[in-house]
Amino acid sequence: VTHLINDPDNSEQAFENLNTQYPVILKTLRGSKGVGVLFVDSPKGLDSIVQLIHKQDEDADLLIQEYIKTEYDVRVHILGGKFLAAMKRPVIEGDFRSNVSQGSEPEKIKLTELEIEECLKASKAVGGYWTAVDYIPSKDREKEPPYFLEVNSSPGTEGIEDATKMNIAKEVITHFANGE
Repeated sequence: VTHLINDPDNSEQAFENLNTQYPVILKTLRGSKGVGVLFVDSPKGLDSIVQLIHKQDEDADLLIQEYIKTEYDVRVHILGGKFLAAMKRPVIEGDFRSNVSQGSEPEKIKLTELEIEECLKASKAVGGYWTAVDYIPSKDREKEPPYFLEVNSSPGTEGIEDATKMNIAKEVITHFANGE
């Protein structure tokens, strides 16, 4: 579950809307590579961080998400409404993030049909053409949909090329060169 905080005065209401307990994840909408993703473990912490960010940028929009403890998340590249590639990103030891740029060492992963279908829907929902869909897998990957973290509209190829042994950049260029 995710809620928007667009005003420092509504951070408490956004937390209550999550219907969860601390810790939670707070994200800046302009972050990338794991920067701007914060682990918040108390109401005071949430209030302080939101105030600090809004002092720096009055128009800052933040997302607050339920924290789900996991050993890994998955990044899926979607291109032109079709599944392109996927990688498993183990959570970094001593951290809660799994970004390759922060030190995660990705691995190839085989997705279930349900995971592919749900990622295609997520990419389509944001009007994406080439996107990276990040999710935490459910306990029963065959029958239960994943927990989506975000859909990235400008995905990088760091890590996924090593994990899949694919040249993602070449796939994208070829796709557009063929007028698809």
